[in-house]
Amino acid sequence: MIQNYLQASFGYTDFQIEQIRYTVVSLLSEISKLFIMGIFFTMTHQFPQYLTAIIVLLALRTCTGGLHFKHYSSCLLVSFVIFYLGICQLPSITLPRPAYFIFLLVCVIANYLFAPVVSSYRPIPNGIQVRKSRRQAFTMITVYAMIMFIVPFNQYTVTGFWIIQLQSLQLIAAKILKRRSVS
Repeated sequence: MIQNYLQASFGYTDFQIEQIRYTVVSLLSEISKLFIMGIFFTMTHQFPQYLTAIIVLLALRTCTGGLHFKHYSSCLLVSFVIFYLGICQLPSITLPRPAYFIFLLVCVIANYLFAPVVSSYRPIPNGIQVRKSRRQAFTMITVYAMIMFIVPFNQYTVTGFWIIQLQSLQLIAAKILKRRSVS
């Protein structure tokens, strides 16, 4: 019914309708996962750290991509594990101050070498898009390192640090899995 309306009123092709459907389903899926995880982090009194983690992860993941799953439940589970580790577990590990910056440098290199890894439902990025993605990741992680250098360490900066580490690790894993599936 909606498809017929869009085609009759706006002249959309079947392909364009499928793109719209994919976008709407993807947005609703992501929003529902964020909401479900938000309930957990609200109940555990870590919602502000969760918001920090979302901002950092979305900023980095939108340009670098990463692991993509075909099923909602597996995506939710992996997303939850990443947020849980980055918010609840890893921040309890105290590193010497210089180690944070060394690890962020490693993330810059990893993101430069492996980004972007896009979903199989999206077109393969061309050279310009790849360079843009790598520049954005470089800029974001470098700015984050500067923030960590300037702002006194706190639960929010440390949470963001661990989310960058986890995003970079899953980006490497995604690149390895993608290479294996191609060969």
